[in-house]
Amino acid sequence: MTLTTALVESLFTVAASAPSAHNTQPWVPEITRCTPAVAEVRVGADPARLLPHGDPRSEDLHLSMGCWVESLATAAAEAGLRTESVTVRGRGPTVDIRVRLATAESVAHPTARDSAPTDGSAWPVFGTVDLRHRQVDRGPLDRAEARFAEAAAICRSAIADTAVDLVEVPDRAWRAWLRRAALHSFGDRPVFAETLRWLRLDPADPRYHRDGLTAECLRVPAAGARAAALLDHVWLRSWIVGLTSVGLRPFALADSALRSFAKSDQGARPAALPRSLRAGLRATSAAQPASAVRRERRHPHHLVLSVPERPTLSAADEVDVGRILLRIWLTLDRHGLRVDAHSELKNSPTVRRELATFLHRRPIAAFSVGASTTPVPRAPRLPSG
Repeated sequence: MTLTTALVESLFTVAASAPSAHNTQPWVPEITRCTPAVAEVRVGADPARLLPHGDPRSEDLHLSMGCWVESLATAAAEAGLRTESVTVRGRGPTVDIRVRLATAESVAHPTARDSAPTDGSAWPVFGTVDLRHRQVDRGPLDRAEARFAEAAAICRSAIADTAVDLVEVPDRAWRAWLRRAALHSFGDRPVFAETLRWLRLDPADPRYHRDGLTAECLRVPAAGARAAALLDHVWLRSWIVGLTSVGLRPFALADSALRSFAKSDQGARPAALPRSLRAGLRATSAAQPASAVRRERRHPHHLVLSVPERPTLSAADEVDVGRILLRIWLTLDRHGLRVDAHSELKNSPTVRRELATFLHRRPIAAFSVGASTTPVPRAPRLPSG
């Protein structure tokens, strides 16, 4: 095995499949040194791809960077390389991660925390096929009890010797927290405006196939997408609250949005929304099949990944947790399960405190898990290179 610049760049392409908040893809990798035996990689954060309002502690950024590092290490291992060390300096916009890759013949003994945090034998062995197959599914998810139980047992066994814990949250509590977290996310104007910046609702948008949250991935129908394009108006705030309380689900979105809007002061104004748009929303809501209603009653599993409460967790700690998070998601995917991420639960100050009280620990990632019931749209990715 000989290391080349072309080989390392091909690993970058695979690592770019890593998940990130709002699909911002904030990583900026570069090769700082490459010899036939050793390659050194630096990855920093693109300031234009950060979420300073929605992620003020840079927690989601560090998790995303950890997922990228784990993806790189996974692809490297499949190529016959070893991730010899990972070092993390800085925090947030200044985070600076250095990864040293080496051929098997040149590997030195790794030191302390620079070793991969997820290379314990309890984890399955993953490859590039797993990385590319993993997807976030924002559509309806089935519980798939047996598959979930098996996957969760593997994950809990693998993290038993780490500081992280995986806890399932009851559905009723989860839904209540999710509604309140949505009110925070869309009631805080800077956070809301930041979210809108990463929505890709028009397929003609040149960014639609590059990054962000597309209407297709959000499962927002055409009429709902047109409505969402009008959301950044003060007089639509009560309508937004109704829309977000159902988590941007396709058919419930239209129905809840119409009912909430009708009850608001603006609902009495016939010209507030175009008649064709209101008709389209009603048609979308009426088209909801009975099978979809039945599926919604069988809620998926809701999980929170947590760590011990500390005054501050270092960026290196959070990058390590991001690596573990990706391993968990890959394990679930290996069992035919997908996740729907809900960072808003731990980004809402009030809900975050209540979750911490419930867990007696600090929540760091929250997501629902289940089997996909419809085809899952592929999230867009920036072109490599």
